[in-house]
Amino acid sequence: MSSLPNLINDDVKNGSKLAGDDLGHDGLEKWYREEENAYFEYDSNLAEKDPWYGYMRYTNSKFFFSEISKPRGTILFVGPGSGIEVESFSKDHKDWSICFLESSRDFQDILKHKFPNSIILESKTNGSIPIDDNSIDVVCVFSVLHHIANVSHYLSEFNRVLENNGSLFIREPCSSMGNWRGKRSATPNERGISKSWFLKTCNAYSLKPYKKPIPLIFEPINKILSRIGLETYNYPVLYFFDRFISLLLSSNDHYWRDKWYKKIGPSSYLYFFRKSK
Repeated sequence: MSSLPNLINDDVKNGSKLAGDDLGHDGLEKWYREEENAYFEYDSNLAEKDPWYGYMRYTNSKFFFSEISKPRGTILFVGPGSGIEVESFSKDHKDWSICFLESSRDFQDILKHKFPNSIILESKTNGSIPIDDNSIDVVCVFSVLHHIANVSHYLSEFNRVLENNGSLFIREPCSSMGNWRGKRSATPNERGISKSWFLKTCNAYSLKPYKKPIPLIFEPINKILSRIGLETYNYPVLYFFDRFISLLLSSNDHYWRDKWYKKIGPSSYLYFFRKSK
């Protein structure tokens, strides 16, 4: 079962409207329950054993965590799963307080064991975050929002909980991830988010980009390397090719990729926002 729409209008196809973002209470409840534990059930160990996920963690440190210069603060990770993407940050920033917002009870138990001093919050159906206003220095959302229905409300909540000039780091796929008529590859409602929608909506909530979005994580590279059967990747070399190819193809950025030539485009973007006063 999926809450993704069967009838797709032009606004969805061109990426100016995000499917699921305008659902009412019942629709949000249904979507949330479909996604709540879906990734854990799909393969809770995937991030630990897949070298492509290891490469994503490499890009986190290279681009996002390197932006954090304060010796201490409070950071919120949204939808962290098992927390593997947090481990390097936790080791390198021991004086930072870590908060997690996670829907899966199974992943919450894992996080409690891995990060005993962290604060673990259970996400709510409506997307409201139980954190005080202006209390978070950094929010990290890595490949999570494309599983969430009401993304715009989450963005408004990030703006609320961030302190002035606080940072928001986002990595998300930028296409529809298929035509939604068949079974999704991982969870029932996964769908990417167009770059234009992200920039427009973040701007509406006073989240201003301080760097241009970076095209990266070109998924066909992963498929090729998987077929070769490599169990480990040389991340600096992989980054060089990924960065070059993603940038080269960034002009061919279509959300609804129903033609072969539209599929030869960037897979994801990295976003850097700050809360403006």
